Amino acid sequence: MNIKTSKLGEGVYLAACKTEKFKSAVMTVSFAVPLDVETASGYSLLTNLLSLSTGSYKTMQSFSVIKDELYALGLDAYVQRSGELLLVRLEINTIADSFAFDGERVLFRATQLLGDAIFNPHLENGIFPERNVETEKACLVEEIESLIENKPAFAMLRARQIMCKNEPFAVDAGGETERVLALDGEQLLKFHRSIVEIAPVFITYAGEADFEYVQECVKAHLNFTPRENKLPSPVIHKHCGEILRVSEEMEMEQTVLILGFATEPADTAKKRAILTVYDEIFGGSPASKLFMNVREKEGLCYYCSSYPAARKNVIFVSCGLEQGFEDKATDAILKEVESMKSGCFSDDDLTNAKNSIIRALKSFEADLNSINGYLLSQIINADATSVEEKIKHITAITRDEVISFANSVTPELVYVLGGANE
Repeated sequence: MNIKTSKLGEGVYLAACKTEKFKSAVMTVSFAVPLDVETASGYSLLTNLLSLSTGSYKTMQSFSVIKDELYALGLDAYVQRSGELLLVRLEINTIADSFAFDGERVLFRATQLLGDAIFNPHLENGIFPERNVETEKACLVEEIESLIENKPAFAMLRARQIMCKNEPFAVDAGGETERVLALDGEQLLKFHRSIVEIAPVFITYAGEADFEYVQECVKAHLNFTPRENKLPSPVIHKHCGEILRVSEEMEMEQTVLILGFATEPADTAKKRAILTVYDEIFGGSPASKLFMNVREKEGLCYYCSSYPAARKNVIFVSCGLEQGFEDKATDAILKEVESMKSGCFSDDDLTNAKNSIIRALKSFEADLNSINGYLLSQIINADATSVEEKIKHITAITRDEVISFANSVTPELVYVLGGANE
């Protein structure tokens, strides 16, 4: 796999991977802004509008026609959280040039349409059209409010909001209903200008095209002006010194239990590798202690998994269980936390965890979206390491290093979402 990166200007970066495994290609433009409750709703609504039409194709019909002409091109825009960053992303998924008729340069035309969506949005009287804004506000509000139907995801959001209160990590990237409803076309124009003119830009491409051709497309249609490349550092979560217990009632068939833990910061590539191995043994795989003991052996829950934040010093454990088993499940999870601190895992557990992680690292080339995610991590994180370097770190990790990290894992939150106890 051939990966090349380039700094196109101050605050503007390109990473491309040449691979001939696929008949399609993906290009993504990501604008990195701080994750902030005051702005998340605006950026989220903006992406809805940017994927709806452009200044050259003002109606959904004309926009659909041009995408169909480009071999059913997919153009999407969305927001995505990355630690305590909000990524405002626009993405095209197109057929590889070699599969087009008569040597057509599909990537060049597709990049032109992507640039049109970014630099030339559909405006009326200098602002986003009111009818489009109101329609997309209704759609976004419906999407935000539908999160409550996904009980595990909603419970995880509430756990983040409670445990990481007043930290960017607590913010919902999709926005909030009240803030979405308060937005108008003029405010959205300010959000648009902030990404086009101010936010650092990270462009990724995965497909068969040579790097020189990708650069040609980008320079022709994604010619961003230089801007300051300044991204905020993650806020270190400080342990509050006690375990907070919160229960919230909701009519639901299955109770969701979330436990939150503070850890030492994984602020180097080595420490992130240790965290990854710890999590694989503790709760991040079907062979983990949480799965094998809490779910299988004790039979206390339907699922039980851990979710570390690689660049934030917190870990959450989520499990679904029958009402009335909350205390038993909590005690069983905390028992596994303590067993990790005592080194109660075998050498085979350590070896198997490492091998599982290494297999996953090597398999990222099987999917275009995974490749794009890897490319983005390489150019957005100043301390990013290659797959080969990550594998070296994973291979070298010792039992003592895992145990040392385990002893920094401190319980801080027990959150229960479920029906009222009888």
